[in-house]
Amino acid sequence: FCIVATAGTTSSGAIDDIQQLHAVCRRYNIWLHVDGAYGAAVLFSNRHRNLICGIEHADSITFDPHKWLAMCFSSGLLLTRHPEILERTFSVACPYLQKAPAGTLPDNRNISAQWSRRMNSLKLWLTLRVHGRLAYEELIDRQMKLADGFAEWVPTSEYFELAAPQVLPILNLRLRATGQSPDQLNALHASIIDQVNHDGQRWISSVTVNGQSVIRTMVISYLTEERHLQGLQASLIAACGALGLQASTNSLSTFATTTIPSTIPPTTALHQTVPPA
Repeated sequence: FCIVATAGTTSSGAIDDIQQLHAVCRRYNIWLHVDGAYGAAVLFSNRHRNLICGIEHADSITFDPHKWLAMCFSSGLLLTRHPEILERTFSVACPYLQKAPAGTLPDNRNISAQWSRRMNSLKLWLTLRVHGRLAYEELIDRQMKLADGFAEWVPTSEYFELAAPQVLPILNLRLRATGQSPDQLNALHASIIDQVNHDGQRWISSVTVNGQSVIRTMVISYLTEERHLQGLQASLIAACGALGLQASTNSLSTFATTTIPSTIPPTTALHQTVPPA
């Protein structure tokens, strides 16, 4: 058995309480895997790495540099503190293949399902050598700041409210429309998304969070600047106007009255610190 914790869900950027899950795994001797494909990159930021406090206790972690680290696709990693298990799992006797001399690097065919492969690790290594960790820290801090600013705009807007807590640079918003059925709200969101995306200048999407339709926006490109988010805000407002929606008079509603109930309690990791790298 194993427990899988998520460090940044695709739909909303939610993060599990990895510290608490680790305590459970340690008590019952269960393998802890962390899906950090997107959110694990926040470790590059000393300011925000406490969001995934406890990830250092994981038995294994998946991490995709081609997501938040702006790496060319594909670049995916599996990290584990138990490398011997990889060889026991994947190694296959092949007499026709020449064995590597003892004492050299591990033979990749013995520690993963893929044999013939590109050297995908080279682009990650080169990027880190050229730009270094500091460049990624600056990127992540800047994108978190942009997302924070957008999240502050949402409850003051004429039409929208936040639908889930903003943790990483993924935001869920929804119309502040009243008297709409779930199907009607979903249709309105779809129409807004089509209006916003039609000129190819920006791209947002629709997802379902806790069974409810929300509009998903994300700051992920290293080219994104404040002006792009201002353009998105204007495009969202224009889309609502084109649909004939009436602006809400309650444009300063607080998040506490609009949150979709979460099945995961707020993480305590937000109040803990992790030593800087």
